[in-house]
Amino acid sequence: MHKVISDSLASDFRTFMAKNFSRYRTVNLYWEAKWAHDYTFSLDGQEVEKMRKKNLHTLKASTMIPLLKLRKVSLYANLAYSRYQFTVYDRQTGQSSEVFQQSAYDYYEGGLNGSYYFGLFNKPMIVSAALSVDGWNKGFGMFDGTFSAVMLLKNTERTSFSLGVMARTLFSSMPVMPVVTWWHRFRNPRLSVDITMPSQFYLRYELEKQRISAGASMSSENFYLRTTLEDAPSTAYYSDAVLKPEIHYEYILNHRLYFSVHAGVSMVMKSGLYKKNRKGINVKDEEGKTEVEPVVKQDRSPIPFFNVGVSYSLFK
Repeated sequence: MHKVISDSLASDFRTFMAKNFSRYRTVNLYWEAKWAHDYTFSLDGQEVEKMRKKNLHTLKASTMIPLLKLRKVSLYANLAYSRYQFTVYDRQTGQSSEVFQQSAYDYYEGGLNGSYYFGLFNKPMIVSAALSVDGWNKGFGMFDGTFSAVMLLKNTERTSFSLGVMARTLFSSMPVMPVVTWWHRFRNPRLSVDITMPSQFYLRYELEKQRISAGASMSSENFYLRTTLEDAPSTAYYSDAVLKPEIHYEYILNHRLYFSVHAGVSMVMKSGLYKKNRKGINVKDEEGKTEVEPVVKQDRSPIPFFNVGVSYSLFK
């Protein structure tokens, strides 16, 4: 029987994550700009604020530091900082926003992430657990726990396929969701498909030091704020969960230093104000089905975005 947990499995896993997810690199920094747009907040189905955002800029910095790296066990500490800056105004009245009362918001997050590698049914398994806490300039926010278990079903030179589940202690609607990853290199060795559901899918073309990707990823902008909006939480958690179809260009030096440019469109999936504990409210759609929505729901049209970033990874 072949050796299920090879000496390189943990290293290969870390390399894959660092190559395809910038947040898993040792140092990551990026700046993003988005187009001006109108937005609408609704509470109990009634419009409560309709204004316009402009001069939207986002700065994000993060680090993931290895504390322990063994053949079957790894432990990392991570820190992240985000700053969201924009101007809100009413085109007609000049009235100020009851939701966004500042021009900039800071969001902090940090925690520990551990993984254990072992064999099950003659297949490699990766079990990971993370504990994090977030906050803002007014203090701490909430603790969040994440657990995932992924089985590597196929791993060849041209194809990798795995299945698993992920669970979170803080969630708005789904506490547990499936995880599917599929990577395949075509007969043209420069061309590959990279799918990690539910978070991203890309078609990639690689040169010696460059990589061009076309696809989409899910992401979110999150921060705490205080609002004077009637019947809304006085301290709320703002979340803008989006799908970003995009073109992504990377220039890679020594398989460690990444310079990247993203351009695409930000499309709202679910956006608005939640209670501090992330809980939304149950509402019924037109077909009578119950859905979980933000306490104060935000709607906006798709908007173009552009960002540039630089990151460094200890892992090739």
